[in-house]
Amino acid sequence: MNIQPRSPTATPTQDLPTVGNTALVETPRPPIRSGPGPQAGEAANALTHEIGLVSLVTNQDPRYIGPSSGYFLARIMLDSVSGGDERAGRPSRDGPFPTQLVEAIQAPLPLPPRDMAKQLCDAYFNVIHPQYPILHEPTFQKILDQALTQEELEPIVGFQVFMVLAIGAMILSARLKARIPGESYCLSALKYFTNLNLENSLQGVQCLLLLLIFTIHNPYVRLNVWYLNYHCLAALLDLGLQRDINTRSGISLLEQEMRTRIFWVIFSFDRILATMMGRPIGIRDEACELRMPEGLSDLDLVNDRGSQLPLQPGSKQMQFAVHLFRAAKLNSEIKYVANSINRSAPSYAYPAVIDINNWQASMLSQLDQWAEKIPGSASEPSEQYLRMTCQMRYHGLRMLLLRPNPAIPKPSAEALTQCHRSACESLRLFDTLYRTNLLVHSWITFHSLVLSTITMLFCIKVVPEIARRTEIEVLMGDLSISLSVLSATGEHWSGAKRSRDILDRLGRSTIRWLRDLSNNRNYFQAQQRQGSQLDPQNMISPHAQGTPFGPGANMPLAGDSALDLDGAGNMAGFMQNPFDDFLANDSFAEYFEASESVNVDTIVRDLFQDLIPIYPSFA
Repeated sequence: MNIQPRSPTATPTQDLPTVGNTALVETPRPPIRSGPGPQAGEAANALTHEIGLVSLVTNQDPRYIGPSSGYFLARIMLDSVSGGDERAGRPSRDGPFPTQLVEAIQAPLPLPPRDMAKQLCDAYFNVIHPQYPILHEPTFQKILDQALTQEELEPIVGFQVFMVLAIGAMILSARLKARIPGESYCLSALKYFTNLNLENSLQGVQCLLLLLIFTIHNPYVRLNVWYLNYHCLAALLDLGLQRDINTRSGISLLEQEMRTRIFWVIFSFDRILATMMGRPIGIRDEACELRMPEGLSDLDLVNDRGSQLPLQPGSKQMQFAVHLFRAAKLNSEIKYVANSINRSAPSYAYPAVIDINNWQASMLSQLDQWAEKIPGSASEPSEQYLRMTCQMRYHGLRMLLLRPNPAIPKPSAEALTQCHRSACESLRLFDTLYRTNLLVHSWITFHSLVLSTITMLFCIKVVPEIARRTEIEVLMGDLSISLSVLSATGEHWSGAKRSRDILDRLGRSTIRWLRDLSNNRNYFQAQQRQGSQLDPQNMISPHAQGTPFGPGANMPLAGDSALDLDGAGNMAGFMQNPFDDFLANDSFAEYFEASESVNVDTIVRDLFQDLIPIYPSFA
């Protein structure tokens, strides 16, 4: 395989990497537009799950984006922004994507000096390994020494060493704000790709996972994460990793633990990616024996040392990974119950939930208990990043549970208030990571940051109490966090700049809207203090119908107000249950601004195209 680095005049290479006989990239296809959305008058919950096929990428077939992805919230919020040229300030998407696997200015790099290699590998094992323990560190150190002392490398050795260097380079590049060419090490690794035995060994699965992890952390890799995830699932099933095969079956403790760890990493990625893209889970929980790893450190697994020791689950090295694995199980239940689009599925498909609100309360309690048991110490600097990663996972799952979904299309005000709180907390965690130079950029964190921002703004607009108590200065601070991180990310990730521009417009619109609300409240209060002769029948309690103030049929609105008055003089944005109209109508612009709305699907396509790396797929 000969993959050339990208240059300004490079043409698509014909030597495409494959897994088995399946190509990892595809050529562009003619554009096909998704069908029209739900019509007014359809069921109120239609848009929360009937997202269907969306043209995420120009010149390719539409792709399925479902409810858990957050596309629904993005579409509602972006439809509230005033019109204009929807393509202004955004790069053209008309051209086909390059078919190179990796875009890199540099050519493939040789192995670095030992001290630099150690620094890059340490970055991998300090950041990635505690979350995704797919490698055995002592074993890897042996093959690293082998790679540094030999000229001819076995395919497994060459691929794994260069991929760990590539991932470590991505981490240090983000944290040190320096350009470390991770793509070049990836290109060096790919020279060994075609000679790997991917289907029949744990080492092959490790290689697939390393490629998946690098793809998630690098914007220049043109691999389809969704298909790569399913290759990992296929290997999982082929090797029987879903079954509890242990030392009693004649395998070593090291093999037992690595099988279990790799199973849980694939299981977790499947849940994370299915949630990001709003797609079904790939392998169901009941098809697996969900045993946890023993929790032994890598050193305890050398020469079966662990078999001679009393098992003490929760080794410091493994405690964060095991805790995140438990979160993946909670993620599964939320996906099964809240995000299943077929609400009349047979009873054997998943347990019937008699009271969906009680189930939601139970899940919130389980998430709270999980958060209380996040390992490590807040006072330990070396554990700060991993603790905050767990906290962000906690708030991400709370938002998934609490925002509109097929099971609960019209959440209560209390649920959305909690959802808003988690969105704000998530943004502040991003701020801490960014200010302390701990943030590691990836498609997952990118998606989380943008969706947290959209969720925060969505909850403000649909819950009157949140709008009433939101201080504009605090909101501006939270928006500043999101935009600052996206600006920094955009230095290397072009999609971050585009998302930043979209969210900046959306944030400005929301701030204007809140200022109008504040001015209108002040107007009514002044009229009441002055004993204005308002018709008592037109005045209602500030708490009636959940409105922040009375109907105000004669109240003047600011020129750029985000609220319209309906024919009865009521403020359309604050009805008793705003979801009744929000979800039954394909256009939401009239609730926010009177001017012509933008082409929301085009903007959301660009937004989600950058959040979910699915450019090419298997042929």
